[in-house]
Amino acid sequence: MIYLHKLLPLIVSPLGFICLLLLINIKWRQVRLTIAALACLIIFSFPVTASFIWSSLEKDYPYRPVQELEIHKAVVVLGGMLGGFETVDGIVTQWGNLDRFFTGLKILDAGKAEYIIFVSTKLPWSDLPPESEVLKSLAIRMGIDPKQILLSGIVENTADEARAVHRMMESIGIPSIILVTSSFHMPRAKLIFDQANVVSEPYPTDFKELYRTYTWQSFIPNASAFQRTSSGIREYIGRIYYWIRT
Repeated sequence: MIYLHKLLPLIVSPLGFICLLLLINIKWRQVRLTIAALACLIIFSFPVTASFIWSSLEKDYPYRPVQELEIHKAVVVLGGMLGGFETVDGIVTQWGNLDRFFTGLKILDAGKAEYIIFVSTKLPWSDLPPESEVLKSLAIRMGIDPKQILLSGIVENTADEARAVHRMMESIGIPSIILVTSSFHMPRAKLIFDQANVVSEPYPTDFKELYRTYTWQSFIPNASAFQRTSSGIREYIGRIYYWIRT
């Protein structure tokens, strides 16, 4: 199932749509289709287009101070922060965006939670250790009491994360959690955790576009903007999928 979740969104992605137009054009040889494909490529490659999509993804969960949080038994930090590769000397961890990790520690330090739960994300095609093990090791080195750190079972996606957290909450008696993930991901994550009967207070982090201002460079097409536009649309596809399932 995880393979379908990764591959099917390509069909309705900007790249998939442009390729479809070009394939049809090979058959029908319509200049209008070539122009349409080129126009889509340029529009989806504008940084301002990417900024608009990402700002709309993040607007439902803007920044707020940690002090506004209620006190809960645990804070759950969703995965998706680390990468890496294997060498003859062992695994080399590639640290990506660690905002979720540090936000979880900040919540713990503020006394808003007693435990921190790292979700053990591991994709089936990856030979890397579960992300939670690396994060636990880092948290301990930063002074967090190991007794405060809990790890979930192995999961592959957000729905798995929600089910794993729910099982943990039932087994050790946690009535509610603080849910930490990227602002753009929070609407989908909150919906999925609600579906799993997890009582949670959302706390967003990792803001990518909501507070960014436009410059003249925002109107110059580039490959990076095309990638951001595509990933933003992919997030909307994920939301639609889980909204349909409700």
